[in-house]
Amino acid sequence: MNVLKLYRPAVAAFLGVCATAALAEDSAFSFSGYGTLGAVRTNLEDSQAEFRSGARQNKGASRATDLGVDTRLGLQATYKFNEVFSAVGQVLASRRDDQAGPQVEWLYAQATPTQGVDLRIGRMVLPIFALSDNRNVGYAHYWVRAPQEVYGPYSPTSFDGVQARWRDNVGGVNLNVQASAGQTEADVYYLFRSKSTLKHDRLYSLAVSAGMGDWTLSASKTLGKDTSITGPVFNLPKGDDNFTNLALQYDNGEFMAMAEYVTRRYSTMDLVNSDSYYVSAGYRLGAWTPYAIYGHFTPKGDAYISRTDFGQPIPGAFPKGHTRAVGVRWDAYKNVAVKLQVESVKRTDFAFANRSFQFIRETPNVTAVSLAVDFVF
Repeated sequence: MNVLKLYRPAVAAFLGVCATAALAEDSAFSFSGYGTLGAVRTNLEDSQAEFRSGARQNKGASRATDLGVDTRLGLQATYKFNEVFSAVGQVLASRRDDQAGPQVEWLYAQATPTQGVDLRIGRMVLPIFALSDNRNVGYAHYWVRAPQEVYGPYSPTSFDGVQARWRDNVGGVNLNVQASAGQTEADVYYLFRSKSTLKHDRLYSLAVSAGMGDWTLSASKTLGKDTSITGPVFNLPKGDDNFTNLALQYDNGEFMAMAEYVTRRYSTMDLVNSDSYYVSAGYRLGAWTPYAIYGHFTPKGDAYISRTDFGQPIPGAFPKGHTRAVGVRWDAYKNVAVKLQVESVKRTDFAFANRSFQFIRETPNVTAVSLAVDFVF
């Protein structure tokens, strides 16, 4: 069953309420948006592979400049009924799931019975990563895209279910705790252009963050029960999918640094087990922010071993992968940032679509040059 179909009447009703409120200049209504205009070019031939921003993209950039890898537009509306109840909706148009049209990213109702406590039901972001809340908002980050070594293994960006959030300042420490339960599914493209469906029938998550001064420490545990990946080419037997995330951020207004470490453990024969991390740093020099990123991926499961047409394993077909990137961000205008990023990527499966067997065997270093204009309004 396509769960998106269940949201269409709710989306229409919500947008109707928002439109009525906007026409009436109702202060309870707010509207915002974000977007990216991006261009990417690599040293790859089309017959080898195509560089992409995530496993939900079935095509990407090669020697020809591609405008769809990072380009996106998100629109968000919030309506506050009273001091307790509100509703939030967000649609996102980007290249994913073999389409470029708008999709429902968020659509939930929220109750705030007391200060610092939020109860939600509907479609929401799952806080599996430190940057899950604004993962798609390029303007919020100094880089062009989140490192694929860490963010690539988990493709869904939202889930359908319930969520409780508590936040408070305790002894000078800003605490945030989120507990979530529900389900999610997403189309993914692991081999060639063949689509598979990643589905978590039951999803549970607990995320905690603590911020003090210039430092923020966060951790999360996410469990997908009865997880499956089904498709004509790539299939994964059902199992429990466990993600554990630990992140540390520092930002003193000039120098900023961030690191995330993620482990994935799959209960069925350890098929997609992996460890991954990245470290990054940047320095603000007025309107300019130069930065550097290093990401590393260590596969630990047999599902990462690619095979020939005859089913034989290709030795070394998916060894450790890494990305080295440098770039600069220029805050050109209010709410507009221009970024240039150059990166070298090797053996990071999630960063490539339509890989040929030659590409899998040779695992060449791929150079990608990205230009992006991020904006919010």
